[in-house]
Amino acid sequence: MRIHSLGHSCFLVEIAGNRPEPVRILADPWLGDHVVGDLCGRFPRIRIDWERLPAIDAVYISHSHTDHLDPYSLIQLRESLAEPPLLLLPASLRYLEPLFEEHLGGWPRHFLGEDEPIDLDGVEVSALFNLETRATNEDDVMVLVVRSGSEVLVSESDALLPFSDPEARECIASLFLEVGDGEGDGDAPSRVFLTTRNELAATMASLRALSPEERRAAASESAEGTLAEIDSIFAPAGGEVEAPWDLPGMVRLIIGQGIAWPQQIDPDWNRVLFPISLGDRAAFERQVAASCGYDLPIEALHGGESVRIEGGVVRRGKVPWLETLDREEERRFDPSLDLYESVLPVAPLRDGERDTAAQRTRILEVLNTRFLPWWIGARNPPVEHLLARGEGEYRIRVRFGPARDPVIEDFVAGFERLRFAPAEPTGDPQRIDEEYWANDLEDYLDGLADDFSTFCRRPPGGHATRLWDSLGMPYLNDDLVARKHAHHFRRAERGLSAEEWVLAFWRGDPSVR
Repeated sequence: MRIHSLGHSCFLVEIAGNRPEPVRILADPWLGDHVVGDLCGRFPRIRIDWERLPAIDAVYISHSHTDHLDPYSLIQLRESLAEPPLLLLPASLRYLEPLFEEHLGGWPRHFLGEDEPIDLDGVEVSALFNLETRATNEDDVMVLVVRSGSEVLVSESDALLPFSDPEARECIASLFLEVGDGEGDGDAPSRVFLTTRNELAATMASLRALSPEERRAAASESAEGTLAEIDSIFAPAGGEVEAPWDLPGMVRLIIGQGIAWPQQIDPDWNRVLFPISLGDRAAFERQVAASCGYDLPIEALHGGESVRIEGGVVRRGKVPWLETLDREEERRFDPSLDLYESVLPVAPLRDGERDTAAQRTRILEVLNTRFLPWWIGARNPPVEHLLARGEGEYRIRVRFGPARDPVIEDFVAGFERLRFAPAEPTGDPQRIDEEYWANDLEDYLDGLADDFSTFCRRPPGGHATRLWDSLGMPYLNDDLVARKHAHHFRRAERGLSAEEWVLAFWRGDPSVR
């Protein structure tokens, strides 16, 4: 088995089937320099030599976030590949099939359901839903499983499987037990667990620090939190079948952390956004795994690096048909740099006058038909506890109009009336639970923004972002996901780029479409 890392979550796996050439599956292709959902850049930036790229049999997309399902990269692949690959999709993305038909109609498609493997020239491909029971904005992730003979690859993507749950550990271990042991053909088994790690909490803690000392403290706390999280992966949890880490030929690979500040804005930002690097993560994991008694190869795999795995032995190399434009040392953490969230603008993503009456109607409907049911059902924390803390009410403030002269309106729900209704604005900022720009909420509903689009802005106020985050829940808001991807597929087909889209927001261009 050979795995080529293309940076962030994207990789190409080559695995032997029943033909002379290996079967090749490209997973989560985000190949550009910018990600439209996060309005950020990519590290490292890559350039593919399309003339040398080997034939690809299938493209797998794990879930709907735009650093995994990137319309611009899919259109580029459509135009660059000599033969259309099989588009392998999780069953959770069936609602996007009209988009795939419209924009990738020449590609054969197959939706993978649980316990419904397919055969690709002797290679079995299957998928399973995340075993995590808590609601997240990545509930649509499906874990990819590729197996052939004595080799198996399990790609976790952004699922973050709950190893602390004994039943989940047994389920994960069973995926690795179902491969041949090599008897009869002389091949020792190779079992590969590929995980994507972004350490987002550490990044945001560093960004929101107010001084070098606070940034160092945040980095230290993040490292402690990372070690605790890693402990839950490796520490024994009981059950008849333990975690797979001591199985023969087991290897753990770590990719990810590719989302960065756009290089065109200020590359020094990337030296404060990565207090925990992929190399740090791998070192932490090796430390904890060894303390739990596992002799497990654990490797960080950066963009442009390639590994060949035989019988659990890892041999490192470079991807021969890929050029990386950035070096890992260019984002070495430096807490002394004078770069903080406080310099980001407090303004709507797209400023300017809108139809405020129409915005008010839409926002009130979203508060009561999308947010309120989710808020009550999520119970994290329970709605009654939040209302009790707020003296019986929950207040969301919305700023209508342009940043220079906004009109402020509060929307309140409470024990007395558990539906949001307009209310007189309070003069006490401590009573404002959440605060937004109406333009940003409208853009979210129209597919022009998503959960991560405010990384280039500071919030106007409030203590939480529950409304904004609720709009990122994929099943609750499948129509918003479809609008977003439709918009960017159309832009890509018009020859417009993700770079133009992203940089316009950073530069304050309200006309971006």
